[in-house]
Amino acid sequence: MKKGLLLFICLSVISLFAVNNAFQFPRQNEDAFNPVKGKGKAAGEPLCLECHSDLIEKKVQHTPAKEGCENCHGVKVADHPEKVAKGLFLTEKVPGLCFLCHDDIKKEIDPTGHVHAAVNEKKFCMNCHSPHSSDEKKLLSGNKKELCLGCHSKDKDANGKKQTNFRQLLATAKVVHPALIGGCNACHKPHASPENFLLISAYPAGQYAAGEKDNYAVCWECHDSDLLDLEKTATSTNFRDGERNLHYLHIKGPKGRSCSVCHNMHATKNARLIVEKVPFGEWNMPMNYVAADSGGSCAPGCHGPEKYRR
Repeated sequence: MKKGLLLFICLSVISLFAVNNAFQFPRQNEDAFNPVKGKGKAAGEPLCLECHSDLIEKKVQHTPAKEGCENCHGVKVADHPEKVAKGLFLTEKVPGLCFLCHDDIKKEIDPTGHVHAAVNEKKFCMNCHSPHSSDEKKLLSGNKKELCLGCHSKDKDANGKKQTNFRQLLATAKVVHPALIGGCNACHKPHASPENFLLISAYPAGQYAAGEKDNYAVCWECHDSDLLDLEKTATSTNFRDGERNLHYLHIKGPKGRSCSVCHNMHATKNARLIVEKVPFGEWNMPMNYVAADSGGSCAPGCHGPEKYRR
């Protein structure tokens, strides 16, 4: 009787063990094709992070990456890394994959005629952003200033057209536009804009434009628009002779001179962001600007020497 009972208990244990394994093995095999939630070694141990934990170690983490690699990747454990060296196997091509969550950026890009070249070149969004984690805000792949200068530090663009080398300009300038302290995005949109030069609001493209407030909206983000509208003022601008507003004199009218005729919007060697030379056709007119304590003087090619005193 005792031998029979012992045999029954042994057979029951073996049966339970077999049934348990029958349920466990298919689950392990199934999870082996889900790298993030795989339980090949121990319950809850993500297989991807065994090798790739460094991708999400930085302080700002991309939510899909933090929640699970399968949000963007579909690579099978059996195919990685032998068959897919980098293990990308994205579920959709970039930037379409990014737009699945960032549809607001897609809407911003679609209707505009001015799109930042970095958005559509080579790695698309990943030209500027990390897809996993970053030590910078907005998941930028580097310091904001250096990230911009990484592309905008060449004398010519991809088509051979002359352009400003901003790294060189900033290195040699004595005066930098305070707006740059907050980064380029204080005035420019990083993805796309309906305005010229990817600006956050309106500014004319040429040297001449109607002297209307709406044409210079980006300037009024910081400056007082009265410098354009008031013929006489004692407070709206320092560029005045007594109360005679010299900004009004230069800009107002159907063919006013835009700010960039006399100012560099980023940095200069002269005080008050005054340019050294004014391009006029093939001629670069010297500005001959001299600052003074309560005014200044200039003698460009468009008129003879003129002084102003506040």
